[in-house]
Amino acid sequence: AKLEKTVRHISRLAVLFSSLLVLAACASSGRVVSTFEGPAYDGPAFRNILVIGVADSYNNRAAFERELVQDIKAGGAEATALYTVLDKDTPINKSTVEKVVDEGDFDAILITRALNRDFKSKAKTGSPSAQAVPKGGSAANLFRYDYEELNEPATLSMELNIIIGSEMVAAASRERVWSIEADISDQASIGVLVIDASNVITARLRKDGLIPK
Repeated sequence: AKLEKTVRHISRLAVLFSSLLVLAACASSGRVVSTFEGPAYDGPAFRNILVIGVADSYNNRAAFERELVQDIKAGGAEATALYTVLDKDTPINKSTVEKVVDEGDFDAILITRALNRDFKSKAKTGSPSAQAVPKGGSAANLFRYDYEELNEPATLSMELNIIIGSEMVAAASRERVWSIEADISDQASIGVLVIDASNVITARLRKDGLIPK
């Protein structure tokens, strides 16, 4: 009876493992396009990166930043998640980010956010002050943008079908040097979405020479 119970337990584990593989296989990413206006970055790969995620909750943001830091470090660069160096309720603004960058001796900042597109996701409407931020710039252009959208995101819910925007800013010049948009769709869970989005971003960063390969 004990042997039979063990066999049943192993069988359940096998089924669970197979199910996880199926879920992972179901995760798919579509279009990945460059949205950067200007010549392609041709400088040395960045080695010490501050990672910022924008999401509808602190937990989602922390999970995404943590995953992206892990993937960047796998290639040999150093990376730090913003949530690990700021208190939970600290506003994200120009002076705060610049202080973190200078004190941490970062050479680049990578920020990623979910973009509001035609996917079937719940629209999360922000405050009038957030909606009034001029849209001519980008939330990821950290040193020239009003920060209302980062602190009171208009539509940044981490749904299972999203388009993400990711941008790199060089710390020395305070200028954006790279940006992409990517479809992250057909996800099985928030956890799978986070992993897939991180993989897409780091793969493109390595391909474009922004981080070590």
